[in-house]
Amino acid sequence: MRKSFIALALLLTFTAAAAAQSTTQNKPKSSDVKFDDDQTYVVLSTKRIQTMEKELDEVAAKGFRVMYGAPTQQYDMAILLQRVQAAGGAPYSYKVLATSRHKTMEKELAEAGAQGYRLLPRTAITKMGFITNELVMLAEREPNSTKSYEYKLLMASKETKLHKKIDEAIAQGYAPITMIIMGDHIVVMEREGTATPKGSTDAAVSSSPPAR
Repeated sequence: MRKSFIALALLLTFTAAAAAQSTTQNKPKSSDVKFDDDQTYVVLSTKRIQTMEKELDEVAAKGFRVMYGAPTQQYDMAILLQRVQAAGGAPYSYKVLATSRHKTMEKELAEAGAQGYRLLPRTAITKMGFITNELVMLAEREPNSTKSYEYKLLMASKETKLHKKIDEAIAQGYAPITMIIMGDHIVVMEREGTATPKGSTDAAVSSSPPAR
């Protein structure tokens, strides 16, 4: 009887702990980024993709633009941004793309590129997880841009096969812009699209060069 009572008490304790942890994880997090009005640079770091996108929107509205992305030792991603314009102007907008499958990433890049987002090569990383590695990239859309972009992700374990795939993509008008190692070599190829991105305007494209 005593053993049954102890087992029941332990079960109730574990259940309560699991419920508390679930409540904490599901509780909405405040993503207000704190920085001074005269601050030139800001660093964002989080494990949650949705939180990162929200924070990117917040700081972009204050005139910041992404410079670099890097993996951290806590299974998340850190992003360095620089203030490039005064708050209140038309901001840069961002998409965070994350997946463990390179074909899924190619599809997501294609969708983002059709909307006028351009991959930022210096943000392409492989993020270590508990079970699998994840490919993470940021895509940026310039204010008032009317451009669209197309992408191919070339993957091969042998350099000779990769060379052939690169040559074939170059013949189609693509150019290599970054390479990531996720087991195999993955080379990202880009070319400017011919379609006007959905929701764009006829305003002049920003003269600032894309962050690389």
